[in-house]
Amino acid sequence: MTIPVAVFVLTEAERHRPRGVTLAMFWGLLKYYRRAYLELLAERLPAAGRWARDVVAECFDRMEFALGLAWADQSGREAADDLARENRWLTNEKDKYLTAFESIPHAMFLLDATGRVENCNAPALALAGYDAPPGRLYYSLDMTGREGACRAVLGCPVRRVLDWLPPQAVVSGEAGQGGPQANVPAVCGERRFAVDVHPMLDVLGALSGRLLVCRDVTDAYLAEQALRQSEERYRTLVDLMHQGLVIFSPEGRIDFANDTLCEMLGAPATAVVGHDAREFVRAEDRSRFATALRARREGGGEPYEMALRRNDGRLTFIMSSPTPLIGEDGEYQGSLEVLTDVSRLKELEMRLVTAKRLEAIGQLAGGVAHEINTPLQYVSGNLEFALSNLPRLAALVEKYEAALALAGEGEAVAAARADIAAYRREHDMDMVLAELPLALAESHAGAERVAAFVRSIKRFAQSESEGRRIIDVVEAITATVEMARSAMHGTATFVVSLDEDLPPLPCVPGDFNQLLLCLLLNAGQAVEEACAGKPAVDGRVHVRARVVEESLEVAISDTGRGIPPEIQDKIFNPFFTTKEVGQGTGQGLSIALSIIQRHQGGIRFETQPGRGTTFYVTFPLH
Repeated sequence: MTIPVAVFVLTEAERHRPRGVTLAMFWGLLKYYRRAYLELLAERLPAAGRWARDVVAECFDRMEFALGLAWADQSGREAADDLARENRWLTNEKDKYLTAFESIPHAMFLLDATGRVENCNAPALALAGYDAPPGRLYYSLDMTGREGACRAVLGCPVRRVLDWLPPQAVVSGEAGQGGPQANVPAVCGERRFAVDVHPMLDVLGALSGRLLVCRDVTDAYLAEQALRQSEERYRTLVDLMHQGLVIFSPEGRIDFANDTLCEMLGAPATAVVGHDAREFVRAEDRSRFATALRARREGGGEPYEMALRRNDGRLTFIMSSPTPLIGEDGEYQGSLEVLTDVSRLKELEMRLVTAKRLEAIGQLAGGVAHEINTPLQYVSGNLEFALSNLPRLAALVEKYEAALALAGEGEAVAAARADIAAYRREHDMDMVLAELPLALAESHAGAERVAAFVRSIKRFAQSESEGRRIIDVVEAITATVEMARSAMHGTATFVVSLDEDLPPLPCVPGDFNQLLLCLLLNAGQAVEEACAGKPAVDGRVHVRARVVEESLEVAISDTGRGIPPEIQDKIFNPFFTTKEVGQGTGQGLSIALSIIQRHQGGIRFETQPGRGTTFYVTFPLH
C-alpha cells in the first residue's frame, strides 16, 4: 500500500518540479491535504475510529519521506537554483499583491476574524490620520518618528481606528462568519463614505478575516442632494402652478397630471393618471380634442379650447397650450400641455355679452318709451277731453229734442221728428249714448296703464354709468313687476305686498332692476311650467318687501314645482340651466349672485318640491 503512495507522490513531484514548484510548496501542500483528510474523516466517518486516522497519517508520512529522499538527491546547485527561483516567484507575487492593494484609490483594511487590522493601504492610513507612503506597513518593520506612528494601526480593532464606523459595518469578536455588507452609509466630519465589508474564507470555507473598503461618496452624495433638491423644486413648481400641467401619450392617455389639473377635474391623481383623457372631455369637444392630438404628431402646437367634465358633473372650460414631445430618434412620444382655466373668463364674457345686450335693450326701450310717450300724451289728453265734454253734448242733444217738441205740429216739424226717430233707431243712439262714456273711460284707463308701463320701461332702462344712488324701492319694485307681468302674457298672477314706509335704498338702479326681473321671470316660468295643461291651477308670484335689521329684504315666492334636491347646489353656477338647448344660457342666477356680491348683500332660497320656491334677497341700507 505504501509503495503506490510513494510512487504517486514522486510522479507528481517530477511533473510539477520543472514548472517551478519547490520542495517547500509541495511539502506545504501535503500538510494541507493531511489536515483536510483527517478533518473529513472526523466529520463524515466519526465511527471509523483511531485506526482509520492512523492509516491516513501513515500514508502521508510515507509520501513526505519519499519526497524528502527524492529531493535530497539533488545537487547543491539545483537546490540553490530552486531556492533562487522560489524567492523570485515569491517576490513577484508579493509585488503584484502590494501593487494591486496600493493602487486601489479607496481605503482598504485587511482584518482578521476578530476585526483587528492586519494590513491597510495608503488611503486607509490617510483616513486614519497618518501620512505614510504606499506599502509602508508591509515593508517597514522598523519605523520611528512621524511615519512610524502608523504602526499602531496594526492589530488594533478597526472600530478604534475609525471610531465613526457604524456598528453594522463590522462584526466584532468571535461572532461567526457573517455575510457581506454593501454600501453601509457612514459620516466622518463633512465627508460621507459607503462602507463595503466582504468576508474572506480559506480553502475549507472557514472565516479567515474580512476586507473592509471605505469609498468616499461625498461628491456623489452632494450631486444626488442637488439633484433631489432640483427635483423637489421642480415638483413644487409644477404642483403649485395655477395652470394644469398634463403629459399625454401618443394615444391620448394621461401619463402625468399635476395637482392643479386634478383640482380642475375634482378627482384624485389615482383617478386621473393612466386614464384616457377622453373620459374627462365634454362629449361635443371630443372630436376637437382628437383633431388636436393628430396635429401634435405633425409638430403642430396651436392652442385650442375645450370643456372638461368634473366628477360632480360641472364643466371646467380650459385653454390648452400644447408642445409636442419628440424623442432623439425623431419619434413622436406624446405632448406636454398647459391647461388654463378660462371658466371665469367665459363667465365674464357671457356677463359682458348679457350686459351689452341688456344695455342695448335698455337704450332701445328708453328710445321706444320716449317715442310712445309723446303721442300717448295726445291720446290720453284727447280721451280725457272727450270724457269731460261728452255729458255736455248729451245734454245739448236733449235740449234740441225739447226745443223740437215745442216747435208745434207742422208738416215740416213732423217730418224732422220722424227723420230723427228713424236715425236714432237705425244707429241705436240710446245704446251709444249709454255706452260711450264707459268706452271712453276704459280707453282712458288703458292709456294710463300704457303710460305707467312706459314710465316703468324708462325707469328700468336707466344707465348704470351713473353709479350708485338713492332709489325709491316701491317705484322700482312696481316698475319691475310691470315689466315681468307683460313678459308672462298674463299666465302668472303677480301679487305685490310692500310694507309701508320702506326707506330709500342706495344701489345701482340698473343692477337692482335686473336682479328683481331675473328672479321674477324665473318665478313666472316656474308657474307656467306648473300650470301647463292645468287651467284650473292658481299660478301666483308673490312679491314682498320689508326691513330686516339694517337691510331691505325682498322675497319672491312662486307656486311652481320647486327645485329638485339634486341640483339645489348648482343653480348659482355659471352656465348651469335646466332649460332645453337654446332656451337658456344658465347665466341668470349667476349674474344675480354677482350683483348681490357687488352690493355686499345676500341671497338664499327655500323650496318644497311640488309646492314652490321662495328667494330672499337682502340689500344693506347703509
